[in-house]
This record gives sequence, C-alpha cells and structure tokens, in this order.
Amino acid sequence: MGANTREKEAGDDVEVRPEDQKAINSFGRLNNRKHDIEDEIKEKQSLHDLLDDASNEMILADEDEPVRYGFGECYFECNKDQAEELLDKQKEDTLKEIAVLNGEINGIEDTLSGLKTQLYGRFGSNINLEETPA
Repeated sequence: MGANTREKEAGDDVEVRPEDQKAINSFGRLNNRKHDIEDEIKEKQSLHDLLDDASNEMILADEDEPVRYGFGECYFECNKDQAEELLDKQKEDTLKEIAVLNGEINGIEDTLSGLKTQLYGRFGSNINLEETPA
C-alpha cells in the first residue's frame, strides 16, 4: 500500500505546513463565529417570542385606551392600531434578521465541512475537529 492511500494513524508525525495552520486557524474562527451567531439567533427568537406575547396582549386592550409603547429606553403613547402596526413591523424585522443569520450559518457550515475534509485528509486521526457536547 502506498503512502497516499493509507489512512493516517494516531502517532504518525505529519508536518504542519503554513497553509495547514491557516486552515486550522480559519476553522477555529469560523466555528467561533458560528457559535456566536447561534447565540444571537436565540436572543432574536426570544425577542420575537416576547413581541408575539405583547401582540397577544394587545388583543385584550381597550380600543380607546392609549398604549404606552417602548422604544429603546423611553415610552410614548399611541393608539391601539398604531401599537399593533409597530409590533407587527418589529416582529417582521426580527424574523428577517433571524433568516439572515440562519443563511450565514449555512454558509459557515459549508465552509467548515470543506475545511474538515481537507484537514482530516491531511492529518487523519491526529486532529480532532468535532464538537464536544456541553
């Protein structure tokens, strides 16, 4: 069996070339970015759930009673219809942001998959790129 066809075994010394180190570093950065985006998606989803709850509460509000709508750190009064429009717009924007983040994760996962293939092909079992469960 030739050296090119045999699998890399643990204990085999494989020289880490500069391009290998760049791929390893890139994998680490992308993996960290992926986790950051996943956390951001959780936050956005939580915000969307809160907005959905607020929207449901608006159904119970009186038509003629003013609504105090939070905008940043301040509140302003508006009528029920305006508040519902603002909530719907904010929910829609949040869903769009979540979709963009999911698209970014998909792109990152494709790149990570390619890097895994490249690095496992070069280093075999001498490198571990798998996630460990928390």
